[in-house]
Amino acid sequence: RGRTVSEIFFSKVVNQISVSRSKSRSDQQADQQSARSEEWRSYFQETQQKVPGVIGIRNHGNTCFINSILQCLSYTDILAEYFVLDQYKSDLRRRRRLAFTKTPTTMGKGEITEQLAMVLKSLWSLQYDPEISDKFKALVDKYGSQYKGGNQHDAQEFLLWLLDKVHEELNTATTKKYKRLKNFPGKSDDALAAESLANYMRCNNSFVVDIFQAQFRSSLTCPTCERQSNTFDPFLCVSLPIPQIQVRPIIITVVYLDQSPRQVRIGLTLPVEADVKDLRESLAKDTGIPTAQLLIAEINDVTFQRTLNDGQAISLIEPSACLYCLEVPTANPENEDNGAFVILSWINVYKEGPIEKRFGSPYIMQVSRETIYGDVQKLLMKEMSSILHDDILIGLQRVPLFKIRVLDGFEDKVYLDEKVELPLYMECVETAVQLSMVQDAGGPVHVKLILEWDMPGKTQVISDDSDKIEEHCSVAQVKSAPESGSSVTLQECFSLYTSEERLGCEDAYFCPQCNKKREVVKKLGVWSVPDVMVVHLKRFRQSTKATNKLDTMVDFPLDGFDMSPNMARGAVPDNLAAADGGPPNGLKGLTAFSPWKHPKRLRTNDRESTVYDLYSVCYHHGSDLLGGHYTSSCKNPTDDQWYSFDDTHTKQIGEEEVVNKDAYILFYQKACLSGASSASSSSSSGGADHWVYRMPDFVYKTKSETRCEIGRAHV
Repeated sequence: RGRTVSEIFFSKVVNQISVSRSKSRSDQQADQQSARSEEWRSYFQETQQKVPGVIGIRNHGNTCFINSILQCLSYTDILAEYFVLDQYKSDLRRRRRLAFTKTPTTMGKGEITEQLAMVLKSLWSLQYDPEISDKFKALVDKYGSQYKGGNQHDAQEFLLWLLDKVHEELNTATTKKYKRLKNFPGKSDDALAAESLANYMRCNNSFVVDIFQAQFRSSLTCPTCERQSNTFDPFLCVSLPIPQIQVRPIIITVVYLDQSPRQVRIGLTLPVEADVKDLRESLAKDTGIPTAQLLIAEINDVTFQRTLNDGQAISLIEPSACLYCLEVPTANPENEDNGAFVILSWINVYKEGPIEKRFGSPYIMQVSRETIYGDVQKLLMKEMSSILHDDILIGLQRVPLFKIRVLDGFEDKVYLDEKVELPLYMECVETAVQLSMVQDAGGPVHVKLILEWDMPGKTQVISDDSDKIEEHCSVAQVKSAPESGSSVTLQECFSLYTSEERLGCEDAYFCPQCNKKREVVKKLGVWSVPDVMVVHLKRFRQSTKATNKLDTMVDFPLDGFDMSPNMARGAVPDNLAAADGGPPNGLKGLTAFSPWKHPKRLRTNDRESTVYDLYSVCYHHGSDLLGGHYTSSCKNPTDDQWYSFDDTHTKQIGEEEVVNKDAYILFYQKACLSGASSASSSSSSGGADHWVYRMPDFVYKTKSETRCEIGRAHV
């Protein structure tokens, strides 16, 4: 039916009024948002005179591992925006509805998620109160019994535990059973990865999964038929091994029998897995002395510490140990068989009351055991002739001029007896010889002695008590050159992580094509990459007695870290992946019911989607996993400056301070999220347009303030 002119006019007026009202509401919302931004800007700059988010967290008793992780999560910009702007509440409500439908008594509480949001809001608004983190710690104790009490814990384990709990409380997946996947021959990796991903996503659907998780591929290859079997699994954190130091520097003093200079300190390097036998063989090449005539001993300022045998690993030698290589006289095989001769090695010490101090160099010589005490004394002094007064050897000296102590095999001090006609046949010498034969496997059999001088005797006989050592240029080279592997790059850690590994017979894999078990080759590779990549550096090694920490410096880039060399396949642009119908970049499809949507991000090239920028680092200081101290450094997105967080202590730092040997957990985000839209279409990560200026009003009331309000209400 045709409308009249008045009806058409009336319809246009109504439409115009409706559009005007819509524009008015939009303009009103924009004005409100602008006013809110100005309020927050004024609050931070004028009232607080601080940077948003730069505030410490109180330590409630060995909770530094929690504080450092909370700071790193707070600076995970896409995650902080999700919680601080209350976008998580939609997912939490849906989760609670699902939980009430299934098991309302045990699921859907969301306490940890709510309190984590409270912590992040208080940090970004600079209204943090210790009561907030104390309540968070109480919830951690409630849901994680391992964290009860005041013990120190591993920050990486806590991070995984916390994200897992938040994922559980926000998981809106309606299915809890996984399908059994069948790996048919000839099925492509893309198909297998898609099936594995779909199987995982049907049971796991949360914001944690969306931004932190991706897939890696594990390949097993039969060395005989070259059949390859691939499996695909999700990962939330990449735990990287650190390449070990490949060589060990050794500084040792060589003591020659008849060469000038008599003592020469040299430097050399050996493989870290080498033993003392390798050290003796290397010294034989450098010095020209046969290996059988080299004796390796550790001697400090007072005494012989120990003699090293061939089977001992050089890794057990302390870097500060004072090592000596003594040239041993050539032994006569006939005399050695019947034990008529013995090799004596000794040092000189002088005594001032109870204090002993070594002087001069070590000495070594071969002596007939059928030597009287006085002649033993003369032979020892003749070997030391270069440090004696000129007329000592031709003059008649009293016996004993010094005491001769036998070292090995005795708790108490045992001396050669001047009254025994042939002291080198004494039982203490025989015991020392037998002990040397057992302990010093591979080295010359010898007896270690200490010549004890009193000050009057030393002054009368010794003219030069200095320990003259000439230093070879190799010592400076060893000291100045960095240890091989003492500094490695993050890419080298990834290369080791993705390198091939041949499994032993105990891990043999049944090859269906060969129809028998094979020692297959295993290789890990990253199949897809997440928006936020957490990298854990495996610094701790558990031994039977204790946990050892690797202090190797890992040089990691602050920006532009490209993951494409570590991918098991070439990077796929987000727009192409979305066009294929699969989730872009692996585990990245957000829940369909969440208002938190990723906008379509078109890529200019493949490489862009695998390039990451660093924004947070968690550090471990100390040598013990269950001890030490945790701190963190984070890059603030509002001013692009780095800040250090040590519990309640905060300070601005330079980029050069971020990379150090204590780095333990690295937090990277895709470069396309840095300085651009983080997650919502209206959010900008940088400067004045940052989401922090659109925060809802947040005022936290402590328990005491709440009690005061209740009291005033009653009045």
